[in-house]
Amino acid sequence: MNFDVMRLIAALLVVVSHTFPLAGQPAFTIRGVEDLGALGVSVFFVISGYLVAASYVRDPKSYLLKRVLRIEPGLIASLVVTVVLLSFVTTAPQAEYWREGALYIVRNALLYPATYELPGVFEGLAMAGVVNGVLWTLRLEFTFYLVLWAIRARQSLVLTLLGACAAVFVVMTFTHPNWADDRVTRIIFLAARNGMLFFAGAAVQLLGWRIPVWLGAGSVVAFPFLGPLALPTAVLGLARPGKLPADLSYGIYIYAFPLQQLLAAYGQLNVATAVLAVVPFAVMSWFLIERPALKLKPGSRPAW
Repeated sequence: MNFDVMRLIAALLVVVSHTFPLAGQPAFTIRGVEDLGALGVSVFFVISGYLVAASYVRDPKSYLLKRVLRIEPGLIASLVVTVVLLSFVTTAPQAEYWREGALYIVRNALLYPATYELPGVFEGLAMAGVVNGVLWTLRLEFTFYLVLWAIRARQSLVLTLLGACAAVFVVMTFTHPNWADDRVTRIIFLAARNGMLFFAGAAVQLLGWRIPVWLGAGSVVAFPFLGPLALPTAVLGLARPGKLPADLSYGIYIYAFPLQQLLAAYGQLNVATAVLAVVPFAVMSWFLIERPALKLKPGSRPAW
């Protein structure tokens, strides 16, 4: 299974996972350890760390440019499309909506002052007012890109960060089981958990390790018991070279949430309608925005 296929599956897992709470239903879990959305995001971070570290080693000078070209064009296009699409359903005055819509695009394109709401949109839903709940992961992802660049992808520092993130994750898992209830603990926990996965992927790449298939398969079996701790070896042990003709994973990931909210607003949200709605947007995103943007970068197509 190549990385493109893995990312596609991960993106679809996020879509499936979000369908349930957005439709007002309990989240789907695996043996009470992991919901599908968290699993999908975790797979993204492992693969990202592994491939991005290789990108830095190949060409440190163009590293940040490649990262920007991979994330920003598709993201900006999705923000514009979202604001335009939801302008037809907002209950707010148009002047107010477009003023806030412009700020929504700018803030989220900059990643760090992210905002999740637009006036008069998705009020009264199970996840009221939230336009795109996955944007925080892009901010975290880009932060890890910057950290890897700042430390020049040095093995010792990557391993140090991996150990620190893993330690915080394990400790908080046992000492703060309700980490999601508080904003500060939520930020720390998610940064530690996803940092552990990202830097684990980067460490495997920088150390030149090749995870054997048997260990990857064993890690899949162990996942219900070990959770995210088993994911780096599971993902990298089962990954094989190869690419799909079109990498739709990013488009699915950034368009699905607002489309699912829109379907929920009309009482039409389920897994099938969510997938059918998002795939055309992902196809257009890849062929009209992402692929042309990737041609602007030096070297071969980056994975994420």
